[in-house]
Amino acid sequence: MSGMKSKLGLYAMFAAMAAMGDTGYSERSEYRKLTDEEKEKLKAIAENKRIERLKQQGVNEYFYGQNVIYARNQKNADRKARNKGYV
Repeated sequence: MSGMKSKLGLYAMFAAMAAMGDTGYSERSEYRKLTDEEKEKLKAIAENKRIERLKQQGVNEYFYGQNVIYARNQKNADRKARNKGYV
């Protein structure tokens, strides 16, 4: 008998959620498009965060001319540079 009561409460909860579910995301239906400058700023921020995260994980910078390779050791950096055509 207790199984029936728990199902009834569950169904009542689902019905209440369905009744109020429409208003959550409909307040802002339009988004403006980002300008090219804003896109570039966001890309630069994301790249800086990626580099900081790599450095925290123990990854080092290796320079091949003007190009930078991020790798754990020199051997991996050489392999990555060869694959990208820097060496």
